[in-house]
Amino acid sequence: MSVPTVPAAIPPKKVLKLKLAKKNAAADVALNTTATTMDTTPRAPSTSPVAPAVNTRGWETVQTAASKTKSPTPKLVATKYPQAKREVTCHVQNGNTVDTNGIQHEKTYAERLATVDVALRRVNSVLVNNKDVAAPPFIQARVTIRGSIIFTTSNDQNNVVYEHYTTIIPDALSYYGVCEQVEIGKRFSQFLLHGVPTHLSLAEISDSIATNYPLLVQGQTPRWLTTAERREHKTNSTSMMRLTGSVKKASIGCHNLIVCNRECQLDDYITYGQSTQCHNCQTYGHPAALCRNNSCCAVCTGPRDTHEHACNLPTCKKGPTCIHPPICCVNCNAPHNANDPNCPKRIKLRNSNKATGVAIQGDAPMAGVAD
Repeated sequence: MSVPTVPAAIPPKKVLKLKLAKKNAAADVALNTTATTMDTTPRAPSTSPVAPAVNTRGWETVQTAASKTKSPTPKLVATKYPQAKREVTCHVQNGNTVDTNGIQHEKTYAERLATVDVALRRVNSVLVNNKDVAAPPFIQARVTIRGSIIFTTSNDQNNVVYEHYTTIIPDALSYYGVCEQVEIGKRFSQFLLHGVPTHLSLAEISDSIATNYPLLVQGQTPRWLTTAERREHKTNSTSMMRLTGSVKKASIGCHNLIVCNRECQLDDYITYGQSTQCHNCQTYGHPAALCRNNSCCAVCTGPRDTHEHACNLPTCKKGPTCIHPPICCVNCNAPHNANDPNCPKRIKLRNSNKATGVAIQGDAPMAGVAD
């Protein structure tokens, strides 16, 4: 008869290891169970990769990131060059005469348009006769109040291309008078230089500016802003400087320029005319920046700024929007605001400007100057 064997006692260290192994196994099972419940995405076995789905429908396409980006719509009329690089200005000598063929002889706006239409056809026909010009280069022509004609090229052409034809264009405009000068690119930026010595010549002023400031490209020789009689007994006066392109005073970077060893103050060129109304004294003929008169209210002609106009009615917004009496115009003494478009003084100046052609785009007749 065999005696049953008794299993040998397990050492305490092995018992502890077995307990730790069971505990780790239980933790792994719980972790796998949680991950399985959270990740519901079916996964293919690693031993058998799934082949990509075959597109059984021929009209379906796979959308990619590149297909989401919209391509810009091409412009049918694309402007390659700005307006300043597309203009050619012709200065006609007889523009201000009473010649029957002269541009300034025409009185109405429609007659002026008819005149420049003829000029546009004549210049284009002359340029097309050259072998280098295949199509009419200019698409627009307009006239300034001083009789100058400005031709504009198409959107994809630069005016520099027609620099070699500056001798042909005046011949086409000889019907209207002598073309003194043809400028390629009429767009200039004008500034005033105060304190320029009067004994200097205009050429010396131009050479000094070009030498001291080579980045300031001058479009024209500087000119005196006042007459020789007014400069006769002055040591310093004001000259006007023209720079090519659209240049602002802030982009120049300084308030004074050294001209022939003299420090000259740089200022903006302010244009105005007879119909320019001052917002300080409310009269016509000068802008507010050059006004030397006392302030005048546009509502009641009181000695104050218009924005300080007071009204006794509590519902009134006061200032320039006030429509309650007393209301008086400083220009005609009528009971209306000085800025009223129906003011007889304003209408008279407006009709005068139409008769002289100020309504046509052009140069300003006057500019601000400091004595």
